[in-house]
Amino acid sequence: MSKRNWTTLSAVSALAVFAVLLGACATEATPDTVEVTTVVREEVQIVVTATPQAVVEEAMPEGPSGSVRFLIAENFWADWEPYQHTAQSQSRIEAQIFDYLVDFPKTDEPAVPMLATEWTQIDELTWEFKLRDDVTFHDGSTFDAADVKASIELASGATDTPTLQSGDWAPVSVEVVDDYTVRLSTEEPFAGILTQLRNGIIVSSDDLENNAEAIATQPNGTGPFILVSNDPTRKVMEANENYWQGAPQIKTLIWEFIQDADTRLAALMAGQADAIDRVPTQHLQVIGGSDNLELNSVTGIESVNLWVAPGRLPIWDETPEFREAVIRSIDREGLVTGLVQGASTVATSFLPTTTLFHQAGTPDYGKDVEAAKALLAEAGVADGGPEFALWVASGFLPRAEEVGSAIIASMEEVGLHPKLVTTDLSAMIDDIFSDDGTGVMYHLSWSSDGDPFNHAFVYSDNFAWFFGDERLQELIDLSATTTDPAEREKVVQDLQAHMWKQLWHVPLYNSDFTVANSTDLVGLDVRPNFQTVFYPASISE
Repeated sequence: MSKRNWTTLSAVSALAVFAVLLGACATEATPDTVEVTTVVREEVQIVVTATPQAVVEEAMPEGPSGSVRFLIAENFWADWEPYQHTAQSQSRIEAQIFDYLVDFPKTDEPAVPMLATEWTQIDELTWEFKLRDDVTFHDGSTFDAADVKASIELASGATDTPTLQSGDWAPVSVEVVDDYTVRLSTEEPFAGILTQLRNGIIVSSDDLENNAEAIATQPNGTGPFILVSNDPTRKVMEANENYWQGAPQIKTLIWEFIQDADTRLAALMAGQADAIDRVPTQHLQVIGGSDNLELNSVTGIESVNLWVAPGRLPIWDETPEFREAVIRSIDREGLVTGLVQGASTVATSFLPTTTLFHQAGTPDYGKDVEAAKALLAEAGVADGGPEFALWVASGFLPRAEEVGSAIIASMEEVGLHPKLVTTDLSAMIDDIFSDDGTGVMYHLSWSSDGDPFNHAFVYSDNFAWFFGDERLQELIDLSATTTDPAEREKVVQDLQAHMWKQLWHVPLYNSDFTVANSTDLVGLDVRPNFQTVFYPASISE
């Protein structure tokens, strides 16, 4: 097969796209299914006390002003019911509306206070947190320890109500010591508790008890912005002028799902949007060449894999040689250097490179056509085996369709029989969880905050991607409950080595996460965990 040359669009061609799509950017993009082929993250005493945050100390304007429109690549496929989703888009927008006990502004540095002002690890199972006494919810009700108890117990699976996010926790019991002091206890040590407290939004206990149906569509947080419009593809928020850290500088914040990357770019260049995310490589030159736009790029704490659905391709489930043949057929380095580019990196583990205790696996599983063919023969399918469907979602991960096409070509080169299905993210999610789903492999991502358990649990028996690997489940559990740093490092290294050997899925790369914004938008906080925090930002009118 001739070698494919993957190049970025030139400034001229990108501007041509801009001209064609300018009129389209004001309309709502409707996801369509497109058929591409004929058939588709010690026992030590830790005390942390609050320090004044720089954002509070800075001179603030007289009041919020201006409107910011942010176009995102992932649709809003989850609702507002607390802790009942795993959607990245939902977690990101929740961070504008809700607060957490702690925060990690720098994902590779210790936690800082948020709703909790200080905390002490009493023993291996118990933590005490002091809470702020000047916080109210959007409806005017007062935040206190009862809200922490109700929220954390529900989120962590310590109640009779099951939640989708509880698998990323150990069940946590919360004792209300007084109105502004709580003690969190677990039955087993939980090494990632602070990370999870950053991921657990704090919800009103009264809402959880009495307004559960209402808050599924109208969230009531303590955060800097208040949701005022909740359309399926467009979320409008207004400044919370009573916010405990001080009112935001932005008055109106709009998050809108626009599937097509070219349309997002056209809107940004036309001044109809103020920021866009998941900027693909072919747009970097155009944006970088503009005096009115700027780029924020980080290597995301995100694994992009070909995720394989258990039970849909028996030879995958049963034959290690077939699994290794598939990964050896793919030029993963070429995908990064030729297509995805930016701050992306080739996956060297099933945990992202910036995860605590990351360890590169061996062998490196570089592309090797002859080795792949030999492995197929060893698997008893010298003819490449059965046909299978590989799904990609248009407009979400940068250059997904081109990545999918390149993978298909590489697989075909060694004799495999994939077929490409291009669709939107919502349809992909439906197919994954449907009893009648037809996909086998899915080009999709999983992001986290840098704690190994926080990332690895997606491969556990809590999720659809679990192949019944008991040793894998044991190691994932140990990564959560082992608190001695040296012992935990050994567990996490064993976990990565086991996953790298089994290859239940195909690790591709760690994502580039690039946000582009107008230079009029100042102070936007773009983090490797994909949080995009607008509270510190301001917009010039």
